[in-house]
Amino acid sequence: MQWMIEKKDRQKVALLEYLMQRPELRLSIKMVQEAFDWSKYIALTTIRDLVADLAIFYPDFEPFVTLSDDEKTLILNRERNYDATMFRLNYLRESIPWLLMKELFDETMHSYDDFAVRNLTTVSTTRNAKLELDDYFAGHGVVITPDYTLAGNESEVRSMYFRIFQLYFADRAFPFDNSDEQLINRILDEVIHYIKPDDERLRETKRIAIRFTIAIWLGRLQHGHVISNDDVDAFLLPNDQLNERTRQLTAYVEQLVMQLFPMLTAEDAHREGRYVVMGFFSIGVGVEMKRRENMTPLFMNMLAAFIQIVDTHYNKLFNAHLTALEQDAFFEVFFELMVAAVTSPTPDEGRNRVRLDAAYEQFPLMAELALDVIDDVAERRHLDITLARGAFFEVLYTGFASIFDMHQVFPKIKVALDINYQIGLESILTDMILGMRAMNIEISEYIDDDTDILISDINNSNIPAENTFIWTSMPTSLEFEQLRRRMNIVKADKFEKMHGIKLRYEAR
Repeated sequence: MQWMIEKKDRQKVALLEYLMQRPELRLSIKMVQEAFDWSKYIALTTIRDLVADLAIFYPDFEPFVTLSDDEKTLILNRERNYDATMFRLNYLRESIPWLLMKELFDETMHSYDDFAVRNLTTVSTTRNAKLELDDYFAGHGVVITPDYTLAGNESEVRSMYFRIFQLYFADRAFPFDNSDEQLINRILDEVIHYIKPDDERLRETKRIAIRFTIAIWLGRLQHGHVISNDDVDAFLLPNDQLNERTRQLTAYVEQLVMQLFPMLTAEDAHREGRYVVMGFFSIGVGVEMKRRENMTPLFMNMLAAFIQIVDTHYNKLFNAHLTALEQDAFFEVFFELMVAAVTSPTPDEGRNRVRLDAAYEQFPLMAELALDVIDDVAERRHLDITLARGAFFEVLYTGFASIFDMHQVFPKIKVALDINYQIGLESILTDMILGMRAMNIEISEYIDDDTDILISDINNSNIPAENTFIWTSMPTSLEFEQLRRRMNIVKADKFEKMHGIKLRYEAR
């Protein structure tokens, strides 16, 4: 949703993200200029504006960034962490495209003139915002009608708004004035009771996701927009074949629809009940309800086919096949991803920004596998690769990193840990190093011919300088991060030599 924000505000958000990623406490203005290809004037203007906005948005916090008196250096305060997504929200809430998007959902817009007067803008600005939204909605198969309502795939309309609201309003009240908070919260409590009948605690992220799903669902039904197709039936078993808890939840939703919206038909209520259950499954709710028991053979075969694609690329990259245990884990990890894909056919370009730099820095081999799988699926389904990567990359590569046996797929890194008279330090470092994710590490007290990394209080000419870490005391977090990055590079280099391939991006 970056395009909804004015250019000068996008620059401030980008600058904040950049500064949050930098390890330095002091940063020259020239480095900022080079990073963004900005003139000195633009760099200083953006910095001054960012400092001013941070003070306005977060008046009770110590400044994160300060400009030196000579305006040549930025001084960063690492004791404060800012979330760029929530910072961006401050600008999004005031943008005309966003205000227009809200009114289209609420169906409170009646003319350009009326909207412009109420939102203190111009008719031409409103018209331009509407044209931008036309393009955005078209990518989701949705159109703005002449009377300013949303028409098209109703499932896609709801999914599209859910993605945006959950991302930008997760810790705030629901962003629409017309929603009935009391009704939403009552339904939320009832739904949670069906999911967890024993009054077990539910994760806060799940509560928020369910709440947003209910609010959007009610908002669309209040304006008479119902699910008009039977796509859900291809993936969700008939109601009489659902397991007991899922069947009870579906019946509750159907009854609720008939009670709140008596103008709708029994068939409408039936479809909505099934749609809502699938919607919950798509946001990660339903593990407690044994959700896999409720899916049709067609859906399970689709999920199995996806895992087969993963296995094919896994074999190409690692010369091995997924174990039965790994395949079963994938069924759970990627279940909601597949449900979301079949209920909302267009990828979400805004849910996850692809951070290939971070991915290849942390898990380069998992990132490589994720790109292989996504590009293959995008070609098979005729999806835009850029959008598909944005929608699925983060889920896939972190899912891979959480499941695969690191000792099976990663080359071994041999670390010599030899710090004289420092038994306690060696013990702590051993725990820290072996706790690194996605690494196959062997630690020894001795330096051998095949040692990759040396950690010691003395140098050794047989180990390259870049792989030698002279530590006589506990390393700082930055020093330990340098070790992790170097081990990541060694891992990727050894993998490339072992398999005779070249990764798309360098690990660093």
